[in-house]
Amino acid sequence: MLYFRTEVDILKKYAIPYKGLSTGKHRFEFEVDDRFFEAFENSEIKRGRARVEVELDRGSALLTLEVEIDGEVTVECDRCLEDCTLPVHYRGELVVRFSETQEEYDGEVMWLSPAETEVNLAQYIYESICLSLPYQRVHPTDENGRPTCNPEMLARFRIVTPEEFGRIEQEAAEHGAPNPEFEKLKALKDQME
Repeated sequence: MLYFRTEVDILKKYAIPYKGLSTGKHRFEFEVDDRFFEAFENSEIKRGRARVEVELDRGSALLTLEVEIDGEVTVECDRCLEDCTLPVHYRGELVVRFSETQEEYDGEVMWLSPAETEVNLAQYIYESICLSLPYQRVHPTDENGRPTCNPEMLARFRIVTPEEFGRIEQEAAEHGAPNPEFEKLKALKDQME
């Protein structure tokens, strides 16, 4: 009989059992791969690899975790809709506090019951990677400043053909006065090239 690991099983390996740890600092390392991102529903990240380093400082009343993530992920390019691989670099701190009452996790402070024996970092790692991505996710530009997107896809999105743009440019030159709409179109054309 074959056994398939569920998403929960995959995410369990990102838990740190802190109950048996002595007071002081402890280091942990995790590897994030494609299966990690598949475990999150509707993830905008298609694939990825990253190394996660955690320095846990166990105090008497709380845990402080310094987290560093380095790697790369594949997302959809906002410009050409093709797969785009982007670097991921994140450094942050998570504080774990203990309380009998359930408190809301806010991304910086996680509340656990004193009866808990481990802290699972899967959600924190996923959110940190997502937040480290740029707002606009596009292919990098080449040495001439042009996007390295799929040229066929970019051609499909062109609204004005080069011939039409030349005609508009000539009409603007004949009228002498700069047309604000033409200037916007010219800036867009320069950006697309």
